[in-house]
Amino acid sequence: MLPALPERAPLGSAREADAALEHASSTPLWWDDSRRPEPRTALGGDHEVDLAVVGGGFTGLWAALLALEEDPGREVVVLEGARLGWAATGRNGGFCSSSLTHGVGNGLARWPEEMPLLQRLGATNLDAIEATIRERGIDCDFERTGELEVAVEPWQLEDVRGLYETLRKLGEEVELLSAEQTRALVSSPKYLGGLLDRHGVAMVNPALLAWGLADAVEGAGGRIHEATRVLRLRSAEERVAVTTATSSTTTA
Repeated sequence: MLPALPERAPLGSAREADAALEHASSTPLWWDDSRRPEPRTALGGDHEVDLAVVGGGFTGLWAALLALEEDPGREVVVLEGARLGWAATGRNGGFCSSSLTHGVGNGLARWPEEMPLLQRLGATNLDAIEATIRERGIDCDFERTGELEVAVEPWQLEDVRGLYETLRKLGEEVELLSAEQTRALVSSPKYLGGLLDRHGVAMVNPALLAWGLADAVEGAGGRIHEATRVLRLRSAEERVAVTTATSSTTTA
């Protein structure tokens, strides 16, 4: 015998849900800002450039900026299919971590021999992010807040101590805190101890960072086009031809 189908929710419940969501917005938190720039124009016609960067998120914008810093005379264009930072760049929690491995435990499980190098590279990367923000004058609420891990059960204290020892062996400057030291930072009677990393994590407004990077790219001589979908990449002798929904762009 087949199980009975669950009863459908009363129509009134659906109406109540619709009413509750009537004034809800689908705009990501970071985008809901009066400082959001106007859309940049789509690419029209055929153009030849030295470098085309596909995608206007953090990776694309930073790649374009680094390319211009490496060669200020290089003609660089960023092609974004929607709006700058519309995907993961503008829809995250605003945490900027030095970890390249999504946590030391994950890294040690996969690349144990390379972890000292990965930790150093991650720290250097976060320093470089902060330096670029300062040098370019990008107002994005960047703040080195650090990170605090807490134990709320006695057995978790052993985990915290183990993580502390692991990080110290990897050369990390972390602090093992007592219950009193932890509660001095965040007052809660549940906290039995903690692990404090003062340098490896920052907070940032990702939308302001993306918009600031875009301004930096254009200030360095690059061009940015939104609403420009890249349909195909193909070789053209020593060049690369990029076909967009509105044009064909040839890149060196």
